[in-house]
Amino acid sequence: MRLSPAHAILHSRVGRQLLATFFVLVAVPVGALSLLAYQLTEYVVQQSAAQLSGELAKAVGINLIDRLRAAESLLHVHGLPSGQGPGPVPLDQRLESVFASVDRLFPSELAPMPQGRSTLRVVGAPQPGVAPTVELIVPFAGAVVRGRFTADYLWENAQSGTHRICFSGPQLSAPFCQGVEGQAANEVRTQREIFFTPYFDAPAWTITTTLQPDVRRYLPIGVAALVGNVAAIAFLLALVSSSVVLRRLTRPLDALTSGTRAVLEGDFTRRVQIAGRRNEFTDLADSFNAMTEEVGRDLALVRVLAQMDQAIIGQRPFAEVVRLMLAHLNAQAGGAPVGVVQWPAGAPRPLVLSLAADGTLAQRETGAPRDAGLPQAGEGADPAGGEGPWHDLPVAHTGTQRVWLRLERLPAPEGRAGRELAALGQRLAVALHAEQHEQQLRERATRDSLTGLLNRFGLVEAVDQLVQAQAATPFAVVYMDLDGFKEINDAYGHDVGDCVLREVAARVRNCIGPRALAMARPGGDEFVFVLPADAQAALRADIESVMQAVRVPYSVPPRLLPLAASLGMAHYPAHGASQDELLKHADLAMYTAKGAGRNVLVEFEPALAAEQAGRLALRHDLRHALAGQQMFVVFQPRVRAQGRQVASVEALLRWRHPDKGLVSPDTFIALAEESGFIIELGLWVLRQALQQFALWRADPLVPVRHLSVNLSPVQLADPAFPAALHALLQEFGIRPGELELEITEGALIQDVDAAVTRLAALRAHGVAIALDDFGVGYSAMRYLNRLPFDTLKIDKSFVFAFGVERPALAIATAIVALAKALDKRVVAEGVETPMQADLLQGLGVNELQGYLYGKPQTAAELARLWRSVEGTERPSGGP
Repeated sequence: MRLSPAHAILHSRVGRQLLATFFVLVAVPVGALSLLAYQLTEYVVQQSAAQLSGELAKAVGINLIDRLRAAESLLHVHGLPSGQGPGPVPLDQRLESVFASVDRLFPSELAPMPQGRSTLRVVGAPQPGVAPTVELIVPFAGAVVRGRFTADYLWENAQSGTHRICFSGPQLSAPFCQGVEGQAANEVRTQREIFFTPYFDAPAWTITTTLQPDVRRYLPIGVAALVGNVAAIAFLLALVSSSVVLRRLTRPLDALTSGTRAVLEGDFTRRVQIAGRRNEFTDLADSFNAMTEEVGRDLALVRVLAQMDQAIIGQRPFAEVVRLMLAHLNAQAGGAPVGVVQWPAGAPRPLVLSLAADGTLAQRETGAPRDAGLPQAGEGADPAGGEGPWHDLPVAHTGTQRVWLRLERLPAPEGRAGRELAALGQRLAVALHAEQHEQQLRERATRDSLTGLLNRFGLVEAVDQLVQAQAATPFAVVYMDLDGFKEINDAYGHDVGDCVLREVAARVRNCIGPRALAMARPGGDEFVFVLPADAQAALRADIESVMQAVRVPYSVPPRLLPLAASLGMAHYPAHGASQDELLKHADLAMYTAKGAGRNVLVEFEPALAAEQAGRLALRHDLRHALAGQQMFVVFQPRVRAQGRQVASVEALLRWRHPDKGLVSPDTFIALAEESGFIIELGLWVLRQALQQFALWRADPLVPVRHLSVNLSPVQLADPAFPAALHALLQEFGIRPGELELEITEGALIQDVDAAVTRLAALRAHGVAIALDDFGVGYSAMRYLNRLPFDTLKIDKSFVFAFGVERPALAIATAIVALAKALDKRVVAEGVETPMQADLLQGLGVNELQGYLYGKPQTAAELARLWRSVEGTERPSGGP
């Protein structure tokens, strides 16, 4: 609905404010003029009223004196008829109009009077609202005449409806007033003295005249009418003129307000149009339109830059960033072609990316640049046949590609357009570098830097992608672990080990590279490769070729190093529907292959998973074995080879499972070492053994003078172990030299330097060290002169082979000779026959241990045995 001009003005806040301003501008001077006129008139009225009141008081006073003198004359003429004596004087018509009574008196009847003068007196005390009684005493020869005035004669002149007249004086104890009493705030009051002395013997009276407000009704009506008419005309002119002016003001303001609201709502295409001659409003509208256009372009640029930044941060493809930029440029360029030229390294011709009609990216080949460097900004015809002119603006030059902006059928950008393109180009360069940096980071995150194969993260991602793709072709995950690599790495150093790993990776690539779906080195000496499993014969052939290639000795001058590999394989989807299951099952099969003798391939079976589950359950039960009192310590005696007397005992740990019975130490000790529980368990064994040894040492019938306890490599690596050991020795009063700690040779070879340091610290406290199972596995003779130990223990496998395998005795002889050369004691394990004992004694072995002299028994069983068969060669039966 279109508003009328008046309504439009009132509808506008500015219109209402301006209208109010005009009203104030008119009302203030008109009001001031009216107030001034009123005050002036009021002043004139006040002055007139005061003058009138004064004249009234004067007139009343004169009239009162005139009446008194007339009354005096009347008494002179009519008050003393001849021949009359004292008493009332009859009142004729004239006297009755003046006096209420006239009396003739002798002078002696009155107070002394001035000689020859009339006296005016007030008789009695006047009452409020009651006219006082006034009498006139006139002297005559020998007599006086007293006349009392009537109230009407004396006071009638003081009665009026428009004024109030009050009389006061010494003779009047209270003022006597005539007329209506008004409000003191609006009265005009005048006082005037009436002096009776010239005529009568009487004090002066005061006449107070008060003019009432309604007397002012004679205020000049013309002045008020004039002021009112002038005010009305002024207001009318103000309304008309303000309406005209306000219409000229509010229309542009309404247009500007509407444009501002449109901008506030995000519409920067709205333009303000103001009709009429040029003035400040049209200039303001032009400035507003220019500002809106600039702000709109700025916001559009900021918006697209923010979108590009979001895409960059979100690691969106480079093409998505290009699409956002081209959509913005096409909108700003009014549909003129704008493109991004990409020139990947090694590509013969660059590609131009442009925005298609449906908003997607389209690409076409463009002509080769004029030189191999980064194209420079310039003009010319598009070598690919596009319409010219065109401008190329360099954006980025990386190691893999070059990028620049191409503007077709547009003038060379300069000023604001140039700065905008520069900002967009910078974002595009950032996106390109970010994508390439992300690719590099991804390569680093998913690639093994040593071999160039996938690392564990890359392997998991690759297998996961294969599983999620749900390919129709099955595949196999093969886990490969190098047999003997650890010994090579420890013996010859990490540099040699790294060379071997790189060579293994190269051989695997040569064997299965074209067919492999993924190849990885998750870590250490483990390799994983994924192969198609659609043809089992081809799969087996690929795996066999890898195993043969790995077995070829590795040339690390001046030596050739042999290696083998244990492999485990799991099939998708038969052995797992996720990458986690496949990798876990292949790894489990690989560890089964290593336990089966190495250098073999084992395919996963559900039974392997059940076995693994059993190990996990056993590991869980092991955690509760101590609290459940399922663990106990047994002791096996060791005798001197010469004389066969008991010299020491070895403490051994046993576990009686509530469901499985006795669990093999080889099984649960390995589980305890894997979980780290061996530290707590080993200290418990040490405490039990030392406590029992302290009891035996105090018993003279027990021949034990030394105690041997096994030490796990995990315990040896524990920094807190030496302090804990020292505390236990102190607690039970055991001398360090009475304790021997046994540790396997293989555990020391893994990190010789650290082992030497830790063992030396234990020996420094006086504890003896024994190398257990010497000669088993990969013994490194060159480390023996560095290792701080006191005793070599010949493994029972050599003793069992006496008389069965010819080299066994020769090896035992060499071990004893080596120990003697190093000034070490020798203990032989697994002695079960007297023949074995005699042979070992002949070789020079110091102590013998085995079922021939006693199987592992509890402390109570051993104590009973020693008390019953003290000094015999065989204190207990054989096995």
